[in-house]
Amino acid sequence: MKNLLFTLLFLTTTVSFSQLYVTPNTTTSTDSYIYVSDEILFVEQDVNLVLNTNNAATQASIYLRNDGQLIQGASASNNNGTGMLSVYQNTPNDDSWDYTLWASPVGNPAGAAGNTNFGVYRIYDVNNVTQSTQTLTTTAYNGIVSPMTISTRWLYTHTTPGTEAESNYTAMGTGNNAPAGFGFTMKGLGTTNHNQVYDFRGRPNNGTFTIPVGNNQMTLTGNPYPSALDLAAVFADNPALNAIWYWDEDRTINSHTYQNNRGGYGTWVPAGCLPANTTCSGSYTQATFVRWDSAGNSYPAGGATGASYARRYAPIGQGFMAVGNTAGNITIQNSQRRFIRESDPNSEFRNTDPAVSGGAVVTDDTDNQENEIPQIRLVTVFGESHSREMLLLFSDDTTDGYDQGWDGLHPMDATSESYFPIGNDNNRLPYVIEGVPFTVEKQIPIAFKLDRQFKFMVESIETINFDYHAYIWDRQEDTYQEITDGEEAVFNLPAGNYDNRFFIVFRDQRQVLNDSDGTIAINRTRESVDFFQNNPAKQLEVTNPEGYDIKAAQFFDMSGKLVYNNNKVGDRKKFTLPTGNLSDGVYLVKLTTTDNVTIDYKMIIHNK
Repeated sequence: MKNLLFTLLFLTTTVSFSQLYVTPNTTTSTDSYIYVSDEILFVEQDVNLVLNTNNAATQASIYLRNDGQLIQGASASNNNGTGMLSVYQNTPNDDSWDYTLWASPVGNPAGAAGNTNFGVYRIYDVNNVTQSTQTLTTTAYNGIVSPMTISTRWLYTHTTPGTEAESNYTAMGTGNNAPAGFGFTMKGLGTTNHNQVYDFRGRPNNGTFTIPVGNNQMTLTGNPYPSALDLAAVFADNPALNAIWYWDEDRTINSHTYQNNRGGYGTWVPAGCLPANTTCSGSYTQATFVRWDSAGNSYPAGGATGASYARRYAPIGQGFMAVGNTAGNITIQNSQRRFIRESDPNSEFRNTDPAVSGGAVVTDDTDNQENEIPQIRLVTVFGESHSREMLLLFSDDTTDGYDQGWDGLHPMDATSESYFPIGNDNNRLPYVIEGVPFTVEKQIPIAFKLDRQFKFMVESIETINFDYHAYIWDRQEDTYQEITDGEEAVFNLPAGNYDNRFFIVFRDQRQVLNDSDGTIAINRTRESVDFFQNNPAKQLEVTNPEGYDIKAAQFFDMSGKLVYNNNKVGDRKKFTLPTGNLSDGVYLVKLTTTDNVTIDYKMIIHNK
């Protein structure tokens, strides 16, 4: 079906066309448009739209409302015409002080067929469900809510791979200067936090976009379509893609001054999510909020952090930084598009909780933990300056080296950082997410870069499907500090780079490095567990400070008869065993760990 004319169509189910042509009815001088509410409009090939001019309330040719989305199937874009698609995106906690990274789903409807550049005048102010008014612009610092007035001072693209340096950004002004497929920065409207709705109107983007990326460098791009984009599919199609960085900042600060604000980048990777597995959310580490001085050095930001929530399906308008693991290109294409409502837990433009910008941590619990990858989520707290979240994933699908889609490059926002160094000694790069195959003997390097003397702390804030205790081993001092089970490792070090001294280990590595037959490990286990027979309380009190996993606790009388058995002790650091039902006498206590280490103790019972 092609070259169809719609005078008015409300879609209530998914509707599919090979080509779509929408034009006003010249016979009756009435506008023609398609209204799509909470459904998919699928067009296999091209869309040709002619501008409606009869009624200002129905100027657009296609209206996407209430999560309505347009998906196209052709590999190249030949969308054409002077007409416009209209689609909303809202920004919670919007104001003139804070940046949003955008990727427009539409371009300029003038010009030759195909995708076209975007400009600020493609943004409209909503009047009612179909009518909107084109935005005004200003060169002043603050945008205005009504009439909608966007400040052009903060409109920038970042189309060449590079760093956060100002030299890598290009001002957009009021022209159509954002190439299709690339993102742009923009600050919001007004001087109080509110929910702002923006109406993007123009020719719908379609087809394949080629985005250059650099080695450990970022390019501002995003979801260029009027539909959701599956970032797991983007990774699967692009071996040169290392990570996706999302900008986040403290939206309680009302200042345009660089030194007063605080923000940073969160990191997302699919971590084993295949495009066919639609319920997998991937892995994300929340942004660290830091402040910078005029020289680019970070200074205390009070430890605030960004939101933590699933980001696999980029919603309409979502901008992000694509970070490469090599110099080359990535492609964003129609096969990666999905119909995913923004209300889906894996598709959210921005967290709506205003408390997050004040430093609260929002934990993503959208997935059933039984189906999640074994993992340890760590945080390094640099005194009162800032904190850094890191994620360690365990999977047999990974290696100890770099694994695309599992390992995410570190944004290194602050001048003092913790990170996982990956690579050989002369080409190590910092990572904030790392996937490795697990063995209990493994030593995983963790590195610290300190710009000054720092007393800092490392701890695990979450473990999922992981039953071992983790420690940080200081190879130089040969000390072990646990970081799981509520424990924390504390260090006080002078300025410097520590990238070959500290390791995350899962038991005292002296048993691996110095003891091939395990004698030292066995002796250390036995020496660390202590017993006290509390006869007045009629119980045996056991302390297990290393948290060894006890699979059996047994009492034997002097004839060798088993008189008590408990196989549910686990790795508790303190526990008691009842002795009140035992006759007075001498008993042998035998504890057995999951590593089959036995710990014996002779107990004297006197209950009178």
